[in-house]
Amino acid sequence: SSGINAEYGGHSLCCRVFRYTYTHGHPEDGMKDTTTYILTHFSDDDDDIPLSGKKYVSDEKTKKNRQLGILFTIIGALFSSSASVSIKLAEQVVPVLQVLWFKFIVMFFLVGGMVIIGRKSLDVEGKTMYLFIRSCSENMAMSLVLFAVMYLPVGEATVVMFFSMSLFMVLMAAIFLKEPLSCRIYIALVFGLSGVFLLANPEEIIVNKSFSISKMYGLGAGVGHGLFRATSSIMIRKLGTDVDSKVVVFYHSFFGLVIFTSLILLGVLYSFVSGNFLLADEFFVRIDDSFLLAICLSIGVLMFICQ
Repeated sequence: SSGINAEYGGHSLCCRVFRYTYTHGHPEDGMKDTTTYILTHFSDDDDDIPLSGKKYVSDEKTKKNRQLGILFTIIGALFSSSASVSIKLAEQVVPVLQVLWFKFIVMFFLVGGMVIIGRKSLDVEGKTMYLFIRSCSENMAMSLVLFAVMYLPVGEATVVMFFSMSLFMVLMAAIFLKEPLSCRIYIALVFGLSGVFLLANPEEIIVNKSFSISKMYGLGAGVGHGLFRATSSIMIRKLGTDVDSKVVVFYHSFFGLVIFTSLILLGVLYSFVSGNFLLADEFFVRIDDSFLLAICLSIGVLMFICQ
């Protein structure tokens, strides 16, 4: 390697050029070819100096990360929408708290097995608060999904939840993460908000002077879901890459399992203490139908993949 030190605008600039020569082929057969690779590395004492080598690497990494982010977002939306359909089918028979309990117990065992097999450390290095806020906001978001699909058709509920999340995510990222807002983001937000406004059926409210209370509940739950889901995503960015993604999902499933198990036990206990035994069916029911049980278990699997 060869090194060159120079002055660039009053700052020290170091440029190193590495040359690699690779010979391939079989000399016995007379096949011999040589390929030379040149790697140029720039480094300096001031990060504000625009260096072409550093900028090229940064731009390539940013482009790759953006492509992966878009791909994972589409996959996550697909599995989340599938989970919403399963929730719509399950909640017609199974209590809401029990549906959530199924989700968390399946996720807990799946991700717990991955943590054990991968020997991941559960030490979060002082970021317990971020994990707790993330778990609470994600649990609230998941609870509101149930109410959104309860009062709205699945298609409308999904549209409201995703566009609401996009709106809050962009605003919170700009405030807390200092991410810039481009013109394309503004245009996308305008179209998204217009779609949510049309779903609210303003003609029925303005012209007919009437509106559906249940639909307002569904829209409110969908918007609330977007707020809490955006908060959860901001907490993930705050955690950074220091905490393994499997550990993040493990704590989320653990906190959720503890919370909803406690709520179910308290509800069942209250029904026995009050003497109203039928009230226990509002918290937990026995599932004898194998198809219904498979639907409940699929919610946990789909949300695990989504996470």
